[in-house]
Amino acid sequence: MAFCIPKHLVDKFLEKLKSGEIEPAKLSAMTSAERNTFFSSFLGNTNATKVNSIFESKLLLKNQQQGIINWAKQVSGMKPEVKRDLLSRVERMDKILQPKDMDSFLSDLASQRLGVDVTMEEAGKISELAKNVSEKKALINEASPIRSDDRLAYGNALMAFKNYTGDLKAEAKKLTPIELLKNPMEIVQQLGGLTKSILASMDNSFFGRQGLVTLITKPKIWADNFKKSFGDMGKELKGIDAITPIKSDIYSRPNALNGKYKAMRLDIGIESEEAFPSQLPEKIPLLGKLYKASESAYNGAALRIRADLADRLITEAESMGVDVKDKNTGLGILINSMTGRGAAHMTPSQSKFINATVFSIRYLKSNLDILTAHVFDPKVSPFIKKKAAQNLIKLIGVIGGILGTAKLLDPESVEGDPRSSNFGKVMVGKNHEIKINISGGFASIITLASRITPTMRNGKWGFWTKDRKGEYRQIGKGKFGDRDPSELIVDFMKGKVAPIARLLLDMWKGEGFGGEELTIPRTIKNLFTPLPISNIFDLTKTSAGTNPLLFSILSALDLLGVNVNERYYNIPQEEIEDYQTISKQLKEQNKANFELNQNAEIVWNKMKQMPLENRKKLYIELKRRSPAVMKKVKELAKGEEINLKYTERLIKQLNPSNRSKYLWNKISEMKTSEERKQYYKEMRDKKIITDEVARQIKIRAAKER
Repeated sequence: MAFCIPKHLVDKFLEKLKSGEIEPAKLSAMTSAERNTFFSSFLGNTNATKVNSIFESKLLLKNQQQGIINWAKQVSGMKPEVKRDLLSRVERMDKILQPKDMDSFLSDLASQRLGVDVTMEEAGKISELAKNVSEKKALINEASPIRSDDRLAYGNALMAFKNYTGDLKAEAKKLTPIELLKNPMEIVQQLGGLTKSILASMDNSFFGRQGLVTLITKPKIWADNFKKSFGDMGKELKGIDAITPIKSDIYSRPNALNGKYKAMRLDIGIESEEAFPSQLPEKIPLLGKLYKASESAYNGAALRIRADLADRLITEAESMGVDVKDKNTGLGILINSMTGRGAAHMTPSQSKFINATVFSIRYLKSNLDILTAHVFDPKVSPFIKKKAAQNLIKLIGVIGGILGTAKLLDPESVEGDPRSSNFGKVMVGKNHEIKINISGGFASIITLASRITPTMRNGKWGFWTKDRKGEYRQIGKGKFGDRDPSELIVDFMKGKVAPIARLLLDMWKGEGFGGEELTIPRTIKNLFTPLPISNIFDLTKTSAGTNPLLFSILSALDLLGVNVNERYYNIPQEEIEDYQTISKQLKEQNKANFELNQNAEIVWNKMKQMPLENRKKLYIELKRRSPAVMKKVKELAKGEEINLKYTERLIKQLNPSNRSKYLWNKISEMKTSEERKQYYKEMRDKKIITDEVARQIKIRAAKER
């Protein structure tokens, strides 16, 4: 039944409304009882109750409902089922929430929204911050440029909201020491994240690695952000937050506000990139600031470059009639891959655990995406696949041009065979022992693909590899001790593992990477020394260590993410030059015999690590299946008894003519007669200088007198 107020009371109501005695704002601020008393003063008790009820249901209730709905929707990430439940509860409200009830409701709402318990005060703070976000957003002039005051005011308000709620979540999820001890997987994840983050720090590596595709395809965007990254590092060193202003800028851009970034699934809302899964190093005294500076430079570059690429490519795509909000367009997938963040179909917690403890799955996926130009991705449109193909062509052209130029200047500086470990690298230094990997992570994938695909070598089809020493080997032949192509895939993945996983693998094998002995000091060094420091220290041991200009250039490249130091593992650094000279002579002398000796070296190194009982069994099996290798292994064992170095074992493989030539050259380089006599005697004692070799050395000496 309709409710009607008598005309004379209606006139009174309108008169008070016109005079200003009745103000909607004041009525809204009153409690229900206060409003009822006010209306009773001129409408009577019965009419006052009904008028107050209408006011609350038609005006206050709707305003309060809308305010709570807006708050609930403010930040993305709420599960759809939770959002539906909360909004339906709001829409079913049939009475105004009083201040006490409102606080309780907001607290309950915030608890479900954040996934953690919050107090009434915290819920009120959240509501206040959300309201500020809405107000600042409403003040943005659509025509205002990026980073204008009104846009940044909104971005700062939004970041204040995100930071506050993020801190609540982080605090709620923090485990006590006892809780941590009860959760060994969490310990592994935290330790894995800590070690990986420390190793990735102390540089500005995004630009030479994850930013490589942007450098080649959109150099201006790369250059602008490269310059800004040093400003970000400077801020953090001064104790000024650099990341919040970057995010405030990105979240306030037109394509963020119109929902295009979100529709594209552009990765700009992540807490941190894969390289920095832990923030614990920030707490280290003094070094914490250096860590934070490199972390902010890396994360800031990734976020800003993604947004800059998105703005540029959205304009290009829309000019071609492409709807970038269409989930099947795939523009965001392209941009994420261009900046080292490929799509991985995992939950955030799964991705975080695998990244910290196993390997950077998104970076590997992004490299695969770039090399395949997304042709196998059903979520990427033909337009985006065409853009990806154009990027790949540019990538091949630029990297190929650099390698081609280097080869023209120095034919031995570049390896053109993709089956080689040196493919995609420029080799410098006195003995070409330093490899500059200019391909990012792409060359290793191409090399793996080339090795597990049958190719031809000297008229023979098979699975061929070429190691960093320049030696070809055919694998997958089914012979004893022979490797299977599938093992190459396993080795490739081992090379990508996180530090904590590497340690576990080394403990299982009983040796470190490259055959290093596992010791506590070395393990601590490998887990907690930033890679740039290790790499630069290793550079001092190469020929670059005596060339200040080359050393400075290579160190700078390494700090920018370009890997410039790859040692000959299992060969002592001081023996590399001798190894290169001797191995070249051996290959020229008798290639088949050289490869046989190298296989024997591999088998012998493995046997030395075995228990005696297992070694005896392998001897018997080896004698039956490969007697030639067995014979060489016995020679190596005897050589070890008289303490022959690796290169000395190689010298013994030279024929008398080549051996005498090599040894005479070594003796001639020595400065004193005492040094020459001592070296000659040592080679005699080790039976490297035989009677025939000694005779030929005398002949060579006589010719040079």
